[in-house]
Amino acid sequence: QARFFGLEILHMADADVLPYDYRVYAEAIGRYLDQARTRATGRGLNLDFTAAMAAARSFAAAAQAAHQLQDLPHAPPDPDGLDHALCAAEHALLIPAGLPSRSWYRHSIYAPGEFTGYSAVVIPGVNDAIEAQDQSRAQAQLGALAQALDRAAAALNRATQ
Repeated sequence: QARFFGLEILHMADADVLPYDYRVYAEAIGRYLDQARTRATGRGLNLDFTAAMAAARSFAAAAQAAHQLQDLPHAPPDPDGLDHALCAAEHALLIPAGLPSRSWYRHSIYAPGEFTGYSAVVIPGVNDAIEAQDQSRAQAQLGALAQALDRAAAALNRATQ
């Protein structure tokens, strides 16, 4: 692992802008939401995924725009601003209040599951609530996820405007 991280640090140090590819991230988030919707339906929960799906699409569009700047054959017009936006997008995915019953975990996309030990769970607030068959908590967590995705999209959009 040390070798991998050492190579990645060298790669980042040599890049005009940070090599974060949020397009892949956004694509995965869309799949996570689709899977959660299927799980919720299978458990008899009637959840509204509209806002979260719209936010995921906005995040995907912002990720595409940011990637176009990253992929220029020359340095982008404002590489520092783009780097800042790329970092800010990850921070924007944090839920300030943390996950229900585990406020120390604040990431809206990845966290250890409530009952899985240290195994990672995707969109943990939503999936933990679905697992517990807690419809009101699941809907609230979908709202928190949508807000986090909207903040991340806004962070990326600041660099592309």
